[in-house]
Amino acid sequence: MFYDIFIMNEFLPLAGMATPVIKEGGEIIVSPGDRVTLTCSGNQTVKWDIRKSTKWIVKQSETISVLEIKSATYKETKSYKCVYNDTRYSGMASVHLYVKDTSYSWSTFSGTVVKMEEGKDVVLPCLITDPSIPRANIQLESSSLNSANISFDYHKGFTIHGVQMENDGMYICKATVNGHVRKSLEMRLFVIEVPRLPPNVTMEPQNDIRIKGEAFKITCKATGKVLPVLRWETPATDYTVTNTTRLTLMDWTTTSTLYIHKVNFTDSGNYTCIGYYPSYASQLKRISTSLHVIEEGYVRLTTLGNNRITLRAGESTNITILIDAYPSQLSWAWIHENHGNQSNVSSQAVVKPDGHYRNVTILQLNRILEYEEGSYTFTAQNARANASLAFKIVLNRMQFWSKKSLTKIIICHENIKQPMTNYNIIVESHLTVTQNITSIVCKAFNSVGEDSREMELPRTFETSRPDQEKLFTPIVISSLILAGIFIVLSAFLYYKYQQKPKYEIRWQIIQPAEGNNYTCIDPTQLPYNDKWEFPRTNLQFGKTLGAGAFGKVMEATAVGLGNEDSAVTVAVKMLKPSAHTDEVEALMSELKILSHLGNHKNIVNLLGACTHGGPILVITEYCHYGDLLNFLRKKAQIMNEMFSASLEEQSSTSSDYKNMTIEHKYIKSDSGFLSKGTDSYVEMKPVSSLSSQGDSLIDEKDTDDMLPLDLYDLLSFSFQVSQGMSFLSAKNCIHRDVAARNVLVSHGRVVKICDFGLARDIENDSNYVVKGNARLPVKWMAPESIFDCVYTVQSDVWSYGILLWEMFSLGRSPYPGIMVNRKFYKMIKEGYKMDCPDYAPLEIYRIMKTCWDLEPTQRPTFNQISTLISKQINILNNQDYANISEDQQVQECMENKRESQPHFKGNNYQFC
Repeated sequence: MFYDIFIMNEFLPLAGMATPVIKEGGEIIVSPGDRVTLTCSGNQTVKWDIRKSTKWIVKQSETISVLEIKSATYKETKSYKCVYNDTRYSGMASVHLYVKDTSYSWSTFSGTVVKMEEGKDVVLPCLITDPSIPRANIQLESSSLNSANISFDYHKGFTIHGVQMENDGMYICKATVNGHVRKSLEMRLFVIEVPRLPPNVTMEPQNDIRIKGEAFKITCKATGKVLPVLRWETPATDYTVTNTTRLTLMDWTTTSTLYIHKVNFTDSGNYTCIGYYPSYASQLKRISTSLHVIEEGYVRLTTLGNNRITLRAGESTNITILIDAYPSQLSWAWIHENHGNQSNVSSQAVVKPDGHYRNVTILQLNRILEYEEGSYTFTAQNARANASLAFKIVLNRMQFWSKKSLTKIIICHENIKQPMTNYNIIVESHLTVTQNITSIVCKAFNSVGEDSREMELPRTFETSRPDQEKLFTPIVISSLILAGIFIVLSAFLYYKYQQKPKYEIRWQIIQPAEGNNYTCIDPTQLPYNDKWEFPRTNLQFGKTLGAGAFGKVMEATAVGLGNEDSAVTVAVKMLKPSAHTDEVEALMSELKILSHLGNHKNIVNLLGACTHGGPILVITEYCHYGDLLNFLRKKAQIMNEMFSASLEEQSSTSSDYKNMTIEHKYIKSDSGFLSKGTDSYVEMKPVSSLSSQGDSLIDEKDTDDMLPLDLYDLLSFSFQVSQGMSFLSAKNCIHRDVAARNVLVSHGRVVKICDFGLARDIENDSNYVVKGNARLPVKWMAPESIFDCVYTVQSDVWSYGILLWEMFSLGRSPYPGIMVNRKFYKMIKEGYKMDCPDYAPLEIYRIMKTCWDLEPTQRPTFNQISTLISKQINILNNQDYANISEDQQVQECMENKRESQPHFKGNNYQFC
């Protein structure tokens, strides 16, 4: 059937007349599949106040707006509002559409979330699809109702008047039709407690500096149970303020950003951000920071000790300098000079942050040798200024000589060179020796230290003693016993050393052979191109990103990487100073493999290396948000809310409830995946230290971390990892440790595959289990890898399936509650598989199960997985709501979860 509704509106002129009002429409009842056309007209341009949908078509003319629904479903049951496009004209017309479906008595959306402050009226949007159902047959069910005052409206749903904290809970709408009870999907009501304290207010940055003419931006955030308001007190007069609000699971956040395009000296002073609730304006929270506007940039160096340091050969010392600089991007070097010879010793120093616009450099001089005496000069410069500071290292020496007289008198002279004097103090010591003494040790010491010399005396005669011969035999026997103990102890220590896990790169390059066979290529035989070499002196080290038994990964700024005068934040891998030769070879092998693979968007790419003049440093891309596992766990609470939020705005003008699903706009990315337009990946580019705006760009915080996750993000992560693994497999590279802990999250929520084993303490990591003389991630390994030590691309596919389970369970550990023991191995052999995680669509779970096929050749390729996930993304983009497509499936799923399950099902296992 075809339904056409025409709504006429009255119009009154704007000037000198009352506000125009559009007459309200009525209601209409249609059947599923009917085509519905709603027409709204007025004396000015009108529009339908609805969100966009692929199922609706809107035709717009000057004074008429037509809304067409091609095939109505019960989901279209709602009120449709028409308003003037010009906000100067008020008024609204509405019509309520019922799509009478015998299978669905309620139009509600899966995971509806409603929030309201205590004491106010709240609407629970249960929309009945059949208005002929009597009011007496309609009920609201919840354990949280108590004595609440409730009313029902066929166009809006249930209203709880004066909601209280005790009404917080889950709700279901029920209707009795022909003796059968029809239930809606569950809805969650959050009752927000009226705040007794002001909102929590934070501000970034603190105590800032700018050069006259530079831009300045400062951000203030207020978080509270109700929507907070922010205002500024500032000495500046020419500035702009941008405010945004965001609602998470239980809190509102207001963000206010103050921006000055070009600062002047009059802008110096305190900037105060004041947060409060509009209904409780007397409760204020104030937080302040300062801005200091300067004429020119600067570099100031301050030492914490003396510029002249006196040592003895073999002693150690550190030279520490405080660096105050603006702009903060620096290039620096330590230069050693001795007898006219200069050398760069920057590799023996570190520079790390020590506050806002302050760094500290420490030059380490360990067991100093004579040739290391001399001057040490530190130089630092930024785009605006430079400075240097020099130190003098002086070594004190003791000089010995001796003479032997015919009367066997030994004379030991001590020649002590006193600093800051022009004379020597000579001390002589005379010793008369007997003919039985064959060697003498002469020791000398003063306040500086001590030294000794041993002198051999000529033997004038030799005698034999019987008692010495008697002692010879027991001494030899004791020596043999001690030697035997030493050999046994040495063998034991060597065995323990061999049992300790060694650092090795998990990635392997293979050469395919006939059938499914392959041979591993020794990575030490891969070539290394010196084009990757990067000057050590251009690395400014920051915080440690991760540390393990073998080495660490540090954040650093690479000055001049890519372009001269540029600064890029990078991650630098390095071994511990006590690293053994095989560990050095392993890191060099990792470097060769990364250079052999080439670049890909979803791999942590190699940017450079330092292999000469010091320990090996591997420079890679820096991923701001760390590993995916912790990123997911951090987002888990917000994720719960986002997956439960798919409610569109209803007809109430007071907007008592909101659709918690964030609207996404997508653009085409390099990988072929549709990514969010506002958060799309931006390639890392050097920031010039010569640009005055470069500093403001460096100081600006990325907002990715503040945004919650949704199903789009999890599918995006899954797709990107499959793309990265497809790239590795095309390069004949096996990862061997595919897991969320080995995937990093970068800006724009781009994920990159890596091997973080160097900076992981696998001896204390429960994910790595002792098997033989190695520690392996058994819960992520394919059966053929566990039982036969066979690693292939297909075994990486199994591990990818486990990674999918990690992602769609928001970072839970796989096989929860099951220890890795004989029972676990038996379960893997017999085909037990984990159950579908809470946030995985059924198609994604099917992909997981195909990845866990016991027959490796039956598992999908990474290209096939990418195609399957891409289809899910496209399907999700075409749906009205970011939830499972069929509400009936959702309801059945929720009912199944409430049912008791067998032991293995309760522990997330099933037999396939």
